[in-house]
Amino acid sequence: MDTSIIIMSIVIVGLIAIPVLLLENTKKKGKRLLTTIQDRARKNNNKITEYDKWNSYVIGIDMNSRKLYYASNIKNDEQNLEIDLALVQNCKISNIRKSKNSKTEEERLVLEFSFTDKKYPNATIEFYNSEIDGLTMQGEYQLAEKWLHIINK
Repeated sequence: MDTSIIIMSIVIVGLIAIPVLLLENTKKKGKRLLTTIQDRARKNNNKITEYDKWNSYVIGIDMNSRKLYYASNIKNDEQNLEIDLALVQNCKISNIRKSKNSKTEEERLVLEFSFTDKKYPNATIEFYNSEIDGLTMQGEYQLAEKWLHIINK
């Protein structure tokens, strides 16, 4: 009977500890990404005045210089992007769905940027990817709308 109590105790502790450790890891990743965009902004004599962190993404802006900073870390592939909003012609929300055999395989929610000078290629900032972030969005669309509004001010 003592061994069954010990085993049950270990299982219960494991069930509690695993989500806590995963949450802590996500917080550390978000903090590291925020530090990344803050450092990039500082190198350009800018300061992040507003930002949001979610899943494996962070976005921030220096409202004075109108520079947008974005970083993501998905499967240890870190991406950084800096966009001068003075050069942006259009920004819009796009919900991209790829399907196979009439079944949606992948869904992505992005902000798409096109620039006044066509020498700059269009840029995208990902807010949600169903293959990475799970099957359902959890506020990412509202967050993309918020940033679309900030960018178009």
